[in-house]
Amino acid sequence: MEIDNNQPVVRLQAGKARGQLREGVAVFRGLPYGQRVDTASRLSDLKAPDAWQGELDATQLAAVFPQSRSRLALVMGDGIKDNPQSEDAFVVNVWAPENAKSLPVLFFIHGGAFVSGGGSAPWYDGERLAREEAVVVVTVNYRLGALGHLGTQPDIQGANRPVRDLLQALRWVQENIAAFGGNADQVTVGGQSAGAWYAWLLGMSPASKGLLRRNILMSLPKLPPMSQEEVHELRRSFGDFAGGLSIDSSLTVEQVLAAQMKVMQSAAAFGDVSASFRPAYEESVVPEWMFDITEAARNSHVSETLLGSTAEENASFFFRSEEVLSATEQRVRQWFEQSFGADADAVYDRCAKKRPGHTPYTQLVDAGSELMFGRIVPEIAQALTLNERSAYAYSFNVASGLPHLMSPHCMELPFLFGNRKDWSDAPMLTGVSEQVFEHVGGQIRRAIGGFVREGVPRDSSGAAWPRWDEQQRILTEMIASGVRRLPFVE
Repeated sequence: MEIDNNQPVVRLQAGKARGQLREGVAVFRGLPYGQRVDTASRLSDLKAPDAWQGELDATQLAAVFPQSRSRLALVMGDGIKDNPQSEDAFVVNVWAPENAKSLPVLFFIHGGAFVSGGGSAPWYDGERLAREEAVVVVTVNYRLGALGHLGTQPDIQGANRPVRDLLQALRWVQENIAAFGGNADQVTVGGQSAGAWYAWLLGMSPASKGLLRRNILMSLPKLPPMSQEEVHELRRSFGDFAGGLSIDSSLTVEQVLAAQMKVMQSAAAFGDVSASFRPAYEESVVPEWMFDITEAARNSHVSETLLGSTAEENASFFFRSEEVLSATEQRVRQWFEQSFGADADAVYDRCAKKRPGHTPYTQLVDAGSELMFGRIVPEIAQALTLNERSAYAYSFNVASGLPHLMSPHCMELPFLFGNRKDWSDAPMLTGVSEQVFEHVGGQIRRAIGGFVREGVPRDSSGAAWPRWDEQQRILTEMIASGVRRLPFVE
């Protein structure tokens, strides 16, 4: 990377790109990592981007893939609204310290229930993380919703275009990150929610072996890949709502998004967090045993994993739902029976004991959060430890000041990136003081930075976190004394 007229310039495999210099951090937005092999088909696989002439302007807010307003806008705000939308948003964004030389890399995958979001969103601005922790930060877009997970043929490959997008982006990193001062042998793939799902997948898929060294799983949802039968049913349902038309170019983007929304609404059920569109099992790409934790840990090809969840994940999905807020104990107990079977009463009583002054709403949030996001954390950490891989676990507990929201899904993200101005319309930050935001954010960035650099998260004093086997002992003692979750930083 060279500095020309106070602007950073890099020479990539496909050509030169000119970015911005912001307080010692080089910023490049909208760098193409791939393009469709068949430019006439929205369902095409990708290839490396064609070479361009001259310099690519990498200073503008980049596009994201087509999407409707997120169902979590009431929590996160509309921070993505200024991004243009395009079916060709195959781009990464890079933040690198000005004098970077062989620095470790954080490749961050955004969440959004597989249907929304984008690495180009201002939410995921990596400038502060790159500056404070001396790492290169890369964010990425991948295809979403029906445009990413449906095909026109009765096979499952059409469900996995986003996976192939991410694989292409990781190959781009291997080939180009040295130009920014990054080390291709020190890539950590991290993600939140759906992004954590992909990070977990990429840590075990044969297709990604050699493309990453570590992974970070923030609020990993326990959602198995779709089966072939589920893919066929999804195609049928989408076709019904799309007037019998297929996902190919015979439908406009607006028609695709409208049918997609109807599919999602038809799958909604009381107390559940659904994900109608997601990848499907495909041999050598998306393992069928992805959520057989013992098998997945045995096949993991990353050396270290950092993972955790927020304290009340599912509050994000229900804190404005009058149906859920006003639900009776009887209805909530029925949901427990459907979700936990013979263990329903025991789980209900355990959740009630954990939260004095509990209500049917908090019972649903606590149990649903554990079922979807919480329970899998110790399962994975223990399985990785037994397979002689290092694991570190956390729980994020900072609460919103909004009624019923508590510490919800996505709450940790502004703290991680430290860019409160880009979350200025995020309702979830109501009541969070600047002092708390800066203190907790500093702890998170220090922990993530240490993990990306050396595979060990560190606290604000620089001390290493205990690995899971030691954390498990600490947690056991905490539970015995009535405390049931780890703080973000020990």
